[in-house]
Amino acid sequence: MKIAILGVENSHADAFGQLVKENPKYSDIEIVGIYSEDEDAVKRIIDAGYATYAAKSPDEFVGKVDGVVITARHGNNHHKYAMPYVKAGIPCFIDKPFCANLELAKELANVAKENGTLLCGGSCLKFIDELKPLARMVKEKKVASGNICCPVNMDNPYGGFWFYTQHLVEMLITIYGRNVKSVVAYCPDEKKNRLTVIFNFGEFDVCGCYTGEFRYTATVNTLDNQTYNTFCDNVAYTYVNEFDEFVEMVKDGVMPNTYDDLVYPVKILDAIERSYKEKKEIVVE
Repeated sequence: MKIAILGVENSHADAFGQLVKENPKYSDIEIVGIYSEDEDAVKRIIDAGYATYAAKSPDEFVGKVDGVVITARHGNNHHKYAMPYVKAGIPCFIDKPFCANLELAKELANVAKENGTLLCGGSCLKFIDELKPLARMVKEKKVASGNICCPVNMDNPYGGFWFYTQHLVEMLITIYGRNVKSVVAYCPDEKKNRLTVIFNFGEFDVCGCYTGEFRYTATVNTLDNQTYNTFCDNVAYTYVNEFDEFVEMVKDGVMPNTYDDLVYPVKILDAIERSYKEKKEIVVE
């Protein structure tokens, strides 16, 4: 199985490269090359021995690989890098954010659907083991309220708000499902890591707190006066989960989620950004 990694700026590229290089489980996978607009990132991956070839353009591997892994830091590059492969029917893993624009996310999903292209990706935080008991409680009991806290990086050259915020959203939908009716968001200063969101699920609300503190927590309060908490400060193990998901998708020819599932977090992020900028409640379509 031949793959290419496009946009090797973040730690996911290193993690996937290390898995292929060192783990016998992936001995049948070959990273035929990489691409990035960041020369330092390219050098880092080459020096680590994860790849030996760096392409001059992101579409250079069309027709040469069985799948592509897109880990570019800037979400705007995800659509640009993926589209040639999506049109060619080549399976793609697309890191968070799936796209940093709702219309581009819809377009990418629609073109993939038209061409029968397999897609997966998003935030690796949906694989956190600690979320499973909370998701089970939500299915078994009546929810009164909830709370999720995640780190955020609002002031950055990688899309600002869009760079890190999909993590909380995917934790949210992993626990509570894809049934957000509307959002109200408050961000007093986009230069500071402080963003608070109320997610309206109809029968209950969940408060999402983005802060500068690097920790992931979640709480579910039920109507029978029970409280379920979780805390996670190490999420690196989830890189294996998302790489396995991609590898299995390519080998089996089956997407782990639907195209709509991939677009849904972008839809929520779009509503959050519009809410704090327009200072009003935004209904989720």
